[in-house]
Amino acid sequence: MLKLKPLIAAKAKENLVTHTKDGYKQPLANSPNPVNTRKELSKLAGIGSNTISRIEKIVDKAPDDVKTKLRAGEMSINEAYTQLKRVEKSQKQEKIREQNAELVKQAKPLEFIDGKYQTIVIDPPWDWGDEGDINQLGRAKPEYNTMSFDELKNFPVAEKAAENCHIYLWITNRSLPKGFELLDKWGFRYITALTWCKPSFGMGNYFRGSTEHILFGIKGSLELLRKNVGTWFEAPRGSKHSEKPKEFYSLVESCSPGPWLEVFARKERPGWVTWGGEL
Repeated sequence: MLKLKPLIAAKAKENLVTHTKDGYKQPLANSPNPVNTRKELSKLAGIGSNTISRIEKIVDKAPDDVKTKLRAGEMSINEAYTQLKRVEKSQKQEKIREQNAELVKQAKPLEFIDGKYQTIVIDPPWDWGDEGDINQLGRAKPEYNTMSFDELKNFPVAEKAAENCHIYLWITNRSLPKGFELLDKWGFRYITALTWCKPSFGMGNYFRGSTEHILFGIKGSLELLRKNVGTWFEAPRGSKHSEKPKEFYSLVESCSPGPWLEVFARKERPGWVTWGGEL
């Protein structure tokens, strides 16, 4: 199948056409009949033009081991193309992670952000493979730079907390035990968990997750600004990996006093101090 590429090129050259002043296609001298090269070739080879397009991409971009398996009949064209797309996506994600890691190095360190904050929101960049089941169904490898659990425990969150402070710690279902340890390490006592109910299934080797939690903790003593809020809310998923819904931020602003600090923020937010490698 991989020999089709030179055949495609030869066929294209053989059937080059030009336009006359009357607008009709005319064959060049070495081409008796103008044809649609890919369409004609698909007929000759007995395969679809879309398959030919995939073969061209495999020949141009696929790793050598994929090409070898395809030649040996150990992998179908569709399987090789799927593998190519995975490699391309992985390369793109790795490039983004490298860029974000460099941005973090250049960013103002968290400990040098001025002031202390009465409300802190933090969505840790969990190491995607530190929990064993790295191939969980539906789990996507993040495009941002991740941190190990030990690095997170030593992150200077406590230094930014006011004497009386609320913290909202985003946590995955699988990482709940880590969350309680982080709160304790950062000087907060756990109060309750808020739950984001999503409209569709997510990742998981056992149950497919359709919820995500926020551990709410307190340092010192600080009342909520309102008393009529439950512990769950519904909101659609975002378009980015691990993107959090705007409804959550509205909830925080209505319940906890400023100044507000978001750590590992994905974007700037009016009225907040934000810190993160993706800003």
